[in-house]
Amino acid sequence: MAGAAMAMALSAAVPVHAQEGQVQPVSVDMPAPGEIIVTAQRRAQALQTVPIAITAIQSDTLQSQGVTSLANLAAIAPSLNVVAYPNSSDTLAFAMRGQGNNDPGQITRDGGVGVYIDGFYIARPQGALLDLGEPERIEVLRGPQGTLYGRNTTGGAVNIITRQPTGEWGGSASLSFGSRNLVRALGSVDLPSFGNLAIKGTISYKSKDGWVKNPGAQLNFGEFGQIAGRIAAEWKPVDDFTVRYAFDLGRVRSTPPYYVNPALVGAIPGYSADRDRTYAPLDLDYSVTKFVDHQLTLEYQLSDAVLLRSLSAYRGTRATQDVNYGVAQSTPFFPLTVESQHYYRTKQYTQEFQLIGDITSRLDFTGGLYYFKESGYHPFDTTLGYLLFGAEQLTQTVIHAKSESYAAYAQSTWTPPVFDDRIKLTVGGRYTRDLRDASRDRTINGALVDDNITNSQRFNNFSPMANLAVQWTPQMMTYFRFSKAYKAGGSSELSKDFTQTFGPEKITAYEVGLKSQLFDRLLTFNVAAFLNKFDDLQIIFGADPVDTSIIASANAGKAEIKGVEIDATLQPSPDLSLRASYGYLKSDLKQVVALPGTIFDPAVNPSSPFNVGDNVAGYFTLPYVPKHSLTLSGDWTFLRAGDNAFAVHGAYTYQSAVFTSAGAGPLVPGHELYTNQATRNVNARLTWTRPIPAGKQLRVSLFAENLFNNRRRSDFTIGVGGTAFDGFQSFTTPYNEPRTIGGEVRVEF
Repeated sequence: MAGAAMAMALSAAVPVHAQEGQVQPVSVDMPAPGEIIVTAQRRAQALQTVPIAITAIQSDTLQSQGVTSLANLAAIAPSLNVVAYPNSSDTLAFAMRGQGNNDPGQITRDGGVGVYIDGFYIARPQGALLDLGEPERIEVLRGPQGTLYGRNTTGGAVNIITRQPTGEWGGSASLSFGSRNLVRALGSVDLPSFGNLAIKGTISYKSKDGWVKNPGAQLNFGEFGQIAGRIAAEWKPVDDFTVRYAFDLGRVRSTPPYYVNPALVGAIPGYSADRDRTYAPLDLDYSVTKFVDHQLTLEYQLSDAVLLRSLSAYRGTRATQDVNYGVAQSTPFFPLTVESQHYYRTKQYTQEFQLIGDITSRLDFTGGLYYFKESGYHPFDTTLGYLLFGAEQLTQTVIHAKSESYAAYAQSTWTPPVFDDRIKLTVGGRYTRDLRDASRDRTINGALVDDNITNSQRFNNFSPMANLAVQWTPQMMTYFRFSKAYKAGGSSELSKDFTQTFGPEKITAYEVGLKSQLFDRLLTFNVAAFLNKFDDLQIIFGADPVDTSIIASANAGKAEIKGVEIDATLQPSPDLSLRASYGYLKSDLKQVVALPGTIFDPAVNPSSPFNVGDNVAGYFTLPYVPKHSLTLSGDWTFLRAGDNAFAVHGAYTYQSAVFTSAGAGPLVPGHELYTNQATRNVNARLTWTRPIPAGKQLRVSLFAENLFNNRRRSDFTIGVGGTAFDGFQSFTTPYNEPRTIGGEVRVEF
């Protein structure tokens, strides 16, 4: 997947409860008891005082709700969509407020949602730490974050904040087991401090059998396993200087989803549309991803009001992906088997300097300089088997890509001496300079097609932001936010002409919001309404009327997405908490210009009824824009008996069906086939908790995921066998995982 090429490093997370003696760069807005502290704007702030749309979930809530992986995040934040990529279950595609990347397997293009661990960006999603381990909290920032986070956050950002070393002996261990031989083990140990040095170690393991049987073959579809470890250290040689270092190492092993094509039943001898069993033995090997991270944070308190921070990071990834679609990607009239093997090797380096502080009691500032460098290597082979002719076509492609980004940014908040200091005006801006180069070699059945074909890009961007917030009462705030952001340009690995590139996609966003705590903080009610306007929209075009795998990408569109997000929490007692979140999105693709060299060009496709320059927006749509998304959840401690507590958690999630490709507009015959199905899911968890010696606790849980075993077409649905004019003749799709039932034991020590 081409993830966002810019890694904008956030501050090392400020813990919810600061350690004794820990330097605090700025004062924290006074939180209500039990309120979450976030670092979304590089400084510690109470969640309800941050004038942006943000969802933050703490560790204990994640545990009680059973959120253990990135794939679960869509259930906790409105407008967030998370799907698995067809090539591998360890690669996820993120979309938020309709912005994302529907082809995350390409290293020459980027997405619109940034994923960060302690502020350090994961530039590529292959082997992204799918099991979350035991984070301190997760912050989901919704909407463009172009000033503080930089490019490729046009949809938003996801921050996974890990627990920092405490310097005191302690830790936890948990073991889960369940359906399809599920085993998940997690252990974390805090060591006693060695002078001014504190060290913490964490290791996680997860294994689960696949749910699509592959009779006669060694491996099933949908298998997953991960083992990862993390060592974090904090050293404070003097009171005003802190060094933090973290090292991550992990391996993910998986097999891909299984794709089914109902149109082939009866047309291909022996073909079955069974969603849980292959029609014949399919050769399959594990997809394996290995990753390593080094993260170094230096903090120097220049004065009581000013903090200087340096953030340095390296991430290396090696991945292999083995995919066998069988005859799923074919039509009854032209049966075709498809197999592919991918190899990824990427390296990324980041360096950022931040200056954070207060000029006066009414004026604060955040500024920084940023550098990012990434190199990637992506060779892949695709084998097409022509069943009617007993022949094969082997296409071998090698992609090399490099990217560099330089940025400078500043943001400041002023509290004018009016209206009892209830008004806060924040302004900021970011200037970015990007450099991008790529090359491609390609052979078809051994014949050279491309020999070191290259492309190169250079572009600049300025992304401003302004935010006016009014704290009407201590429990009610409104804000208006204007911002700009952009998604970097790039090229298509699958284009006919690799010298063609596309430029940045730009967004202008307007947002109004309300944050409130009502009835003596019994009810927390937040709402945001927004309008996003896109220029130079990056559109994927078919570039060959016969071979639909050849595509071109270009800046050819204009669009708008408007929406409303509501997040409410009702806590009538310490033992009962009810939460509801709802998102509504409406997209309007206003213009797509027919470009030369595409299937709309009569010179390429004589059957095209259009001329170059015509508006062909009716043949396109904005993918992954669910009209409605809803989550209802509750946590209830229904019994306390002595030191024992019994609690239940239940959650219902719903998300409307979405188109999974941009090329499925309302004028395309059969475009409705290019969708997944609406998601309806119920999870439940029953937990018994009791204290154990030394002030720690034992927790035993029973859980069910997809309790009612709702099965649906999900993730990437692929239409085949047609063009924009004659429509899709068939579609292939995977189905979601069946119900999982299991148990978990967790001990703190």
